[in-house]
This record gives sequence, C-alpha cells and structure tokens, in this order.
Amino acid sequence: MEGILLDIEMFTSPVTVLLGLVLLAIGVCGILLGYMADEEASGKRIFWAESPFTDVSEAPVENVRYLRAA
Repeated sequence: MEGILLDIEMFTSPVTVLLGLVLLAIGVCGILLGYMADEEASGKRIFWAESPFTDVSEAPVENVRYLRAA
C-alpha cells in the first residue's frame, strides 16, 4: 500500500491532488444545489436549515409563546 502511494507521488504533486479535491467538492456542491433547485421548481418547499435529503412536511407552529430569560 505504501509503495502505491509513493508511486503516485512520483507522477503528481501534492498541489495537484489538493486542487483535484477542491474541484471535486465544487462539482458535488453544484450537483446538490441543482437538485435542490429542481425540487423548488417543481413546487416542493425546501427548508434551508434542514438537510436537503430529509422530507420535513410538518406545518409551522404559529402561536408559540416565547418566555423571556431572566
């Protein structure tokens, strides 16, 4: 295993590997935002504070009494 990693380092620099990971993260974020935009365009409401993969279909509570702190 260690030999494979050392061979990979001969062909690529650490900067190239890090930039590849950054590009991969940007691509994943773009796909996730595109998925959420398609869901909103179809009429489904997305709660941005929640995970985009969970379906939170509860109605918001309107008459909640908030107590003041001491």
